[in-house]
Amino acid sequence: MQKKAAIDLGSANLFAVAGANILLSEPSAVALDCVTGQVLYYGARAEGLLAAPPRTVSLLRPFRNGVTAELEYAEAILSGMIGEAFSGASHLALSVPCSAGEIEEAALIEIAAHCNAKYPHTVYSPIAAIAGSGSSVRDQILSVELGASMTSIALVCDGEIVYMKSIPVAGEAFDRAIAAYLLRERGAKISLRTAEAVKMTVGSVWSEGQAREMQISARDPETSAPISLSVCSDEMYRALEEPTAAILEAICVAISHVPTKHVHEVFENGILLSGGTALLDGLDRMITGVTGVKTVKARNPMTAVALGLDAILASLGDRAIVSARNLSGLYLGKCRSHSSGLLKG
Repeated sequence: MQKKAAIDLGSANLFAVAGANILLSEPSAVALDCVTGQVLYYGARAEGLLAAPPRTVSLLRPFRNGVTAELEYAEAILSGMIGEAFSGASHLALSVPCSAGEIEEAALIEIAAHCNAKYPHTVYSPIAAIAGSGSSVRDQILSVELGASMTSIALVCDGEIVYMKSIPVAGEAFDRAIAAYLLRERGAKISLRTAEAVKMTVGSVWSEGQAREMQISARDPETSAPISLSVCSDEMYRALEEPTAAILEAICVAISHVPTKHVHEVFENGILLSGGTALLDGLDRMITGVTGVKTVKARNPMTAVALGLDAILASLGDRAIVSARNLSGLYLGKCRSHSSGLLKG
């Protein structure tokens, strides 16, 4: 049994870490029997049904936007995927978006308690990303965590969260934008899974570098006849303009909240990007180019939050966190005196 464990509850993926080791990486999905509501599969087995789910099976992602209203299914996926390796952990840290309120946090705490965690805690995802990014910077920094369905932003100055915000625009919004663009401009209907593949292969939001191209299968929206077409990175700039602008606007608003006395330090330390959507080509360069603030990706964008949760648990003494629900403030206060160095690009 692990004494301390950390779980990043992403909309698309779940990562579980203990002792700086990633012990679990699974899609955060469950497959349900449409008649009985019984959980049939979870994780990769449930995700495998997305291509062509049986008519009697429905698919659910219980951690939409980082929190959940489907407590029963969320508990099923956690207890089923975590199993004995984490059951009864003395301290269990879970990620939450910056928009999570007391009710949402209490729901996650309840789920963790039902999984036999003695002391469950939460941490805001962009704060966890700072701890797990591989950067020496812990203060005077803007952290942007871009997941599948939510982007969470936290501005940290002097060991405190000066400003935080979550917006429902992230990886899935880019997928929908690509599908809508190809339908509108190319007369081709594609699935969101195909749109995601396009995003990962030729998607880009900054017109630098070598142009890329790929062939995809689609359907005629009127006849449903199969068609094949070539998609290139040049047209992705236009396709992804709307969600990119929304994220950029949210970042600019956060920058406007930097206290005057910390402007130089925040601009020098920069903006830290984490989460799977941080891997989108050109996103860091676009943010730097528009805001003038150095922007870099975490060393491990996909797992920065999970590793950060684990690092936060390791850095705080057991007694200090027994009665704490959200560990974000405790961690920032503890590491304030150790803040030094620059983000490494």
